[in-house]
Amino acid sequence: MESVWNLARARWLLLIAGVLLGAIGGAVYSGTITVDHRSTAVVYFAVDRAKTASDYTAGSSFAQSVMPSFAQIVKSPIVLDPVIEELDLQTTARNLAGRIQVDVPSNTTVMNVTVTDTSSLRAAMTANAVIRRLDEAVRTLSPRGEEDNPAMRMSSVSPAVASEKQSTVNRATFELLGALGGLLVAVAIVGIWESVTRPVRSVSDVENASSTPVLAAITFDGKRSVAPVEPRGSESAAGTLVLHTNIAAACGKRGGVKSVAVVPVTASDDARAVAVDLALVMARARDRILLVDGDLRSASVAGMLGAESAPGLAEILVGSADFGQTLQVRSGLDFVAAGRAEGNAAELLVSTRLKPFLKVESTRYKMLLAVGGAATPVADGATLAAAAEVTVLVARRGQTTRRDLAAAVDRLSSAGGILAGVVLVQRRSGLARVLMRSRKRLQDGRR
Repeated sequence: MESVWNLARARWLLLIAGVLLGAIGGAVYSGTITVDHRSTAVVYFAVDRAKTASDYTAGSSFAQSVMPSFAQIVKSPIVLDPVIEELDLQTTARNLAGRIQVDVPSNTTVMNVTVTDTSSLRAAMTANAVIRRLDEAVRTLSPRGEEDNPAMRMSSVSPAVASEKQSTVNRATFELLGALGGLLVAVAIVGIWESVTRPVRSVSDVENASSTPVLAAITFDGKRSVAPVEPRGSESAAGTLVLHTNIAAACGKRGGVKSVAVVPVTASDDARAVAVDLALVMARARDRILLVDGDLRSASVAGMLGAESAPGLAEILVGSADFGQTLQVRSGLDFVAAGRAEGNAAELLVSTRLKPFLKVESTRYKMLLAVGGAATPVADGATLAAAAEVTVLVARRGQTTRRDLAAAVDRLSSAGGILAGVVLVQRRSGLARVLMRSRKRLQDGRR
């Protein structure tokens, strides 16, 4: 519930816009609705000049028997054409018949003729005109009695009257419904937008977006991307030690994996910082570690270690140098730089020499760590992941979106890479760093 409230506060402007647009839409729609008015005329049919009770009974039965026929006559051209001409209606007999309803209550000779129109006055005038023309048709079609008079007589019981109260559309109701609909649409848009663009902010966000475990959460100060590792006891060092433990466990479960690709979700220096810190931590433990810069586009790991940028992996892949010519040692760590990639870096990485190189050299070390380029939108990271035995994805808290993380996982999987887990990296701003140090001083002073 709290997350929903926070989301509503963050996107309140869009929600209000949805409500306002919905209300305006409801008001506009209500203005397009035509209001139909109904007006009813009531008439009575009887047999003319019934002299005795038996004549009346027989006449009543006869009248009831012919009522369905008279009801059909109401909607016939013999009645409606004269009505259209009399009132100068811009319609046809067929269309007018569709707006007329005839009702004859059972066992009666009463007929209700109801006309529907957008004008209450025109509805009443039309209903009364229909009754007049029906009377003429009845006189014409009715059987003849004595003195050649029509046997049936029609009398008006209740003429149609125009409604004095003007019917209107309940505009407020439509505005309310429109506002509610606009709010629902806005909520749906916010939900879809958040699911696509929302950055990962926690371990659960990462696990939900990638279905992959988080190996460690590491916090770096400021924009630091330079080795050596953070001082012991810092958040970064603690996170790196956790990562070391979890990677060792993950590799052990897979039968002693010895080559690990460290790949960022999108282009950033986070993966390089994580890989360098991890390699130096492992080297401090007197493990033989080989760090390979496989990000041929940036080739920046050499600068982080104070090493030469070439020759390196690029030269190995094109066959102009071998491992011995590219190997450098820094802080007890064996290192192969990216080298100078001439041409397309992606084409170099798909070289048939990459996977054999990683496989052969990993047998000489306890662990080979290869830093890769971004998993999305380019294919560099996925290519390196396919060449290594397992891969660690690096996502930045508050920046890497769920969509990008999910896309990176899919791309690595499609390329044939095996994902061991995700490292969640956070960059602390300068102000946050100062506040953290001040808090630590206060805590130390209280002790």
